[in-house]
Amino acid sequence: MPDVSRETEQKFTRYIEMLHEWQARMNLVAPSTLPHARQRHIEDSAQLIDLIPRNFQVRCWVDFGSGAGFPGIVAALMVSADVHLIESRTKKCTFLQAVVDELGLRDRVTVHNQRAETMTAPKADIISARACAALPTLFDWGHGFAAQHTLWLLPKGKGAAAEVDAARREFDFHAAFHPSRTDDEARILAVRDVRRKGKRR
Repeated sequence: MPDVSRETEQKFTRYIEMLHEWQARMNLVAPSTLPHARQRHIEDSAQLIDLIPRNFQVRCWVDFGSGAGFPGIVAALMVSADVHLIESRTKKCTFLQAVVDELGLRDRVTVHNQRAETMTAPKADIISARACAALPTLFDWGHGFAAQHTLWLLPKGKGAAAEVDAARREFDFHAAFHPSRTDDEARILAVRDVRRKGKRR
């Protein structure tokens, strides 16, 4: 687990309890991952924090397709930023809001029951998305949220390189591949300076 305060660790524990409680009512995560939720979901999300440069100021974090709150809720517990959780499915938004309320995050975390492409976008320092959409689609959704300094942190499976190749047909960007600490086949993409081909900032 990440090195966090006792209070934050207690909030992670309560979050996992709520995941188990609500999973009986709705499909929040793959059932096979539930017994290993700490590693498969909490630790998998928390490793993104280590990829943020030390001098990089995070004031606004936008998480696409938040689902059960990974990585957005985990980020909110570890980073002092305003976090926007964007999720189009109403049932999952109900769960997300319950977690936000239970963990005392209402002052910094906003749940948006919307599709990302329909939103009026806050400018983000960090954009994240986990198991949400292919890279070209994420860049298409995110162009309104991104500023020149925005860092995209995107956990991807073994097809990460192919997604990068596909995205380069429409977008210019700088991407670095980082190994995942929770899945040997996965990679985390740290992406900067995303711009649609033919357009200049």
